[in-house]
Amino acid sequence: MKALLDRLGIRWLLNLGVTEHLGLESSVRVQLSNLIAILGIFSNIQYSIFFFIAGAPHYQIMNVIHCFVISALVLVLYLNTKERYSLSRIILVFTISVPLFFVSTISFGTSGGFYYYFLMFAIVPFVLFSYEDKWWILFVFLMNTSFYIWFEFFGSPGDFIKGTLLYHKAVQDMFRINSVVSCLSFVALFMFYFLRNINRIQKEMIRINDHKDRIFSILAHDLKGPIGTMSNYLGYLTNSLPEREELVFGLKELKKSTNQTYLVLENLLDWVRNETKKTQYNPLNLNLSTIIKNATDILNIQAKDKEISWETKISEDHCIYCDERMTATVLRNILSNAVKYSHPKGKVSIEAEPHSHFMEIRFQDRGVGMSVELLEKIMEGKRFPSRFGTVGERGTGLGLLVCMELLKEQGGSLQVISKLEEGTKIIVRLPLAR
Repeated sequence: MKALLDRLGIRWLLNLGVTEHLGLESSVRVQLSNLIAILGIFSNIQYSIFFFIAGAPHYQIMNVIHCFVISALVLVLYLNTKERYSLSRIILVFTISVPLFFVSTISFGTSGGFYYYFLMFAIVPFVLFSYEDKWWILFVFLMNTSFYIWFEFFGSPGDFIKGTLLYHKAVQDMFRINSVVSCLSFVALFMFYFLRNINRIQKEMIRINDHKDRIFSILAHDLKGPIGTMSNYLGYLTNSLPEREELVFGLKELKKSTNQTYLVLENLLDWVRNETKKTQYNPLNLNLSTIIKNATDILNIQAKDKEISWETKISEDHCIYCDERMTATVLRNILSNAVKYSHPKGKVSIEAEPHSHFMEIRFQDRGVGMSVELLEKIMEGKRFPSRFGTVGERGTGLGLLVCMELLKEQGGSLQVISKLEEGTKIIVRLPLAR
């Protein structure tokens, strides 16, 4: 169904004016206004043809009015593309009532049941406008309701020329039935579309709350610990002057805590940027060996403390086309995890090899590995509990999720192969330099 809508261009029309900075609720209102405008254009074209064939009274005047209305509805779509949403909606709610008013006044009267549409248009502003526009909602509702009451109780039947299709009562009844069915169908379509998107909004709220809880959890646990360690040691330094060996040891611990805090904070910020669609992608041709060396240098203290060695097999000529900040974050996360979950005196190997249009970078450790259930959650992008490292290092549960999102943003990919107590192999693919 989606493929058919895409092929017909309907999805493109429905999304005219929908931009990334719009919230989900605002996007739904823009889509609904586009939907109403598209249905209005189709209906006016359809009725112009019907009125001509059926010989409706003053059909020439009505066709001129239909042309005016179609032009106004096209303007509505155009204004949405220019992000002038408020003006677009105001024009829309007044324009859609114009042909009904005239067709019930100078052509059909009450015979075709066209005035039933006023009941439908009375509820349209409730799905188009937000609560802040309540006076517009009330005005349009009362206007359309008044039109309906007038034609229902004070209107008169149309005067049809003998010999035309509309002179026959059966044809008039057919138009009346069509009006009722069309009104109910349009209302059902609006409500279904609105309910569908309300469901999307509810799911988005659940997702946002879940993300908020995770952020608070990270702030309360993963940042509080390292910052508390730094504060305690700095307090100790201000009250006494330790021996050189104690000072060097303490500074190393401060450096570890600083690196851990920085990595957690960077992961958190990258994750939030990606979730709010504010990640900026600036690709360049970069030397892979240099980026890997910078990442290992940052983690050297943690690696030395656990006596973990790096085994790097990367050519100085290997270059990739990527965003330097994003890629550095990905590499630091993968290497940090490799150190964290490797056993003391272990080894982390890093290899790279070009394949087709991608550079394949392989990271291998012989640490604790991951279960099948955990691997499935990671690859599906689901939330999973953080685990402690082999010497009690904390994890956030965000690292690999951030890596996958940042790689996807760059046209890359990430593959994880792991078994419990046998280690983990991570394969990263990034575009080759151009």
